[in-house]
Amino acid sequence: MKFSLFDRIQGIVLLSFTVGILRAQETPDFRKVRWGFNPKQVREAETVKPSSVKREKLVYTGVPLAERSVGLEYNFNGDSLLSASYYYYTTASVTKDDVMAAAADFETRLKEKYGPGKASLLGDVRNTIWITPRTQINLSVGNVDRGWSVEVQYLCRVCAPGQKRNGSAKQETFKPRNDVPDF
Repeated sequence: MKFSLFDRIQGIVLLSFTVGILRAQETPDFRKVRWGFNPKQVREAETVKPSSVKREKLVYTGVPLAERSVGLEYNFNGDSLLSASYYYYTTASVTKDDVMAAAADFETRLKEKYGPGKASLLGDVRNTIWITPRTQINLSVGNVDRGWSVEVQYLCRVCAPGQKRNGSAKQETFKPRNDVPDF
């Protein structure tokens, strides 16, 4: 069977389109979720039930992170995921030293994954920021309202006000230095 030039071009275009669709299987922005997911999609992606469900917030307690049990909070603007945060703070069983050790461990893992961040000091709080094409990651440690705490916050950089996303936005070509789970 002989194929014309038009048939060959059409086949190449179809093949390219198919490969494009397969490559569009997007990697998560944070844990197993993408920016713009709605609360139901986030709940389906998590393996445990949230401890609190509010209109624009999902809260999880006892989430494992770097051999620690931390809190996890997802924040939405309407039906669109905008940010997520891990938090670990002093309690009756968690000391300032525990918080400082966690902060050092989290920072080491984030540096391993994203390279050096940009550090700053604001009062008693030390902040380090990493930027990717889709996400800003903030590591904050210090003595705040309730005592010593460390928070790792992930902020959507591709969510424009009034723009509805369903997790199917075009994927940026970014690859972390190393695969560090949950960071």
